[in-house]
Amino acid sequence: MKTLLAADIGGTKTLLQLSHANGEVIAQQRFDNSAFADIESLLTTFLSSIPANFLPITSACFAIAAPVSGRRVQLTNLPWIIDTNKLLAEFPIAELELVNDFAAVGYGIGELVEQDFIVLQHGEPQAKALRAVIGAGTGLGQAIMSPIHKGWRVWATQGGHTDFAPLDQTQQALLTRLLEQFEHVSYERILSGSGLVMLYQFIAEQQGITSDKTLSAEQISEQALLHAEPLALSVMQSFLQIYGAQAGNLALTTLPRAGLFIAGGIAAKNLALFEQDHFMQAFLAKGRMREVLEQIPVYLINNPDVGLIGARLLAQKALYNVQHDG
Repeated sequence: MKTLLAADIGGTKTLLQLSHANGEVIAQQRFDNSAFADIESLLTTFLSSIPANFLPITSACFAIAAPVSGRRVQLTNLPWIIDTNKLLAEFPIAELELVNDFAAVGYGIGELVEQDFIVLQHGEPQAKALRAVIGAGTGLGQAIMSPIHKGWRVWATQGGHTDFAPLDQTQQALLTRLLEQFEHVSYERILSGSGLVMLYQFIAEQQGITSDKTLSAEQISEQALLHAEPLALSVMQSFLQIYGAQAGNLALTTLPRAGLFIAGGIAAKNLALFEQDHFMQAFLAKGRMREVLEQIPVYLINNPDVGLIGARLLAQKALYNVQHDG
C-alpha cells in the first residue's frame, strides 16, 4: 500500500496529513509547535497514532517556512532544524522532499475550486500570464507562478523581507521606532502576528492610550471584527494598508495578470476587514500605475489547507517520478 505524508510547517503550527497515493486522506492533524522541542518529537506523536498497515510512508513532502536549499533547513521564525537525512534514518519514510511553504501554497492554489476564493477585484484575467501569492501569518510569504503545460511552475521568493517603505508620517514614525530595535526593518516585521502586536503598541502610544493588558494578534483582530475596541480597529486598518501596499509592490514587480492571491491565516480569519476598502485602496495607490493594477484580479484564499494540498501534490509527483524512473 503506497501512502503519502504532507506537512505544512510554519512558525506557530504544523499541519500533517497522511493519504493514499490517489490523495484520499487517511489522517490529518494540527499541532501547536510550542508543545514540541523539535520536528522529531512532533512526528513521533503523529506517527504513533497511525496503524502499522499504512507504514512505511512511500513519499513525503514537507513545506517549511524558510528559504530551502539542500537537505537541511533552519526555520526562519522557530529554532527547529529539518534534516532530511536524519528524518529518513529515524522514521518509516522512504522518500522526503523539502520545499518552501509558499512554493507549496503556489502549487496548492492550482488544486483549489471556485468556492475556495473570495474575489477582492475582478480585474481582467489573462489565463497564460503569471500568478503571484502573498500571505501574512507568523511571517510573510511570497511566491510567483508561471504557466506550463497543464499546470503551473512555482518560484518561491523571500520577498517578505524586502525593506519596509512608509506611506505617511505615522508609518515614517513607525519605521524610526523599529530602526531603534532592529538592524533591518522588513515588511515581515509588521505584516506578521508579532508585527500586529507591535503595531498595536505603537499606535496606542501615538494616541496617548495606556493599558496594562497586552493583547495577542488574535485578540486584536477579534476586537476589530467585533468593533469592540476603536484602537484595535484602527490598528487593523493600518495593518491592512501596509499589507495592501506590499501586495501592490508584488503586483507591480511581477504583473500577475492571471491573479494575485492573498493567503495566510491573518487574511482567512479577517475576511470582513479585507472586504472593506483599506487593503485594496493601498494596493491601487501607485500613482500612474493605478490603471495597470486595476487590471489585475485579486483573490483571497479562504481554504486554510492550501499549503498542505500543495505539499501532498508534490509528494504525489515525487512518487510518480520514482515509479517512472523504476
